[in-house]
Amino acid sequence: MSALKLALLATALPFLVLGAQKRATSETFQLYAYGEGIGGPTLFYADGYAYVGDPNLSNSTDAAAVIFSTGTDRTWLGSPNTTNTTHTPSWSNVTMFVPAAGSSDMRVGFLDSGNSSDSTHITTGFSFYGNTAILIGTDGSLETMWTALETGAGVYALYWNETASGQVPVTLRRVAPSSPASRRR
Repeated sequence: MSALKLALLATALPFLVLGAQKRATSETFQLYAYGEGIGGPTLFYADGYAYVGDPNLSNSTDAAAVIFSTGTDRTWLGSPNTTNTTHTPSWSNVTMFVPAAGSSDMRVGFLDSGNSSDSTHITTGFSFYGNTAILIGTDGSLETMWTALETGAGVYALYWNETASGQVPVTLRRVAPSSPASRRR
């Protein structure tokens, strides 16, 4: 190999190695709901349950948008985003759950850090398929059974695999809507 070729290879090698590295994922994220008539409102916490919409329209004094981080076993840990809220949330470090099959309450919610999971709550296996929030089942299946029920003007309660009361299917994504006005509904 000529000295020129060797010099070019030595110069290019760091760029080749750096280019092959896995892209880093962000440490924190928020979730936004999309569905028929629902254009990307933020997921928020209120009284232990998950909602989408404007937290300022909630009657709960604890309502705030959730900033998530990923914990062990693919748990999603939530803390309040108090940037644009009129409430003063008293919660932090909560673990998101979906109800297990056979649960009587199919609402999506949050467990306090002191509470452990039980047979009625699934707290592990959350991930993303691209930017879409999924649950990886114990058999390796990818599940996206999010539904939402309007509870008031622009506020929706988040459910898992439940449509009996008029819930509509939604997709949860970590991509905010391109137009802030579209988040309102």
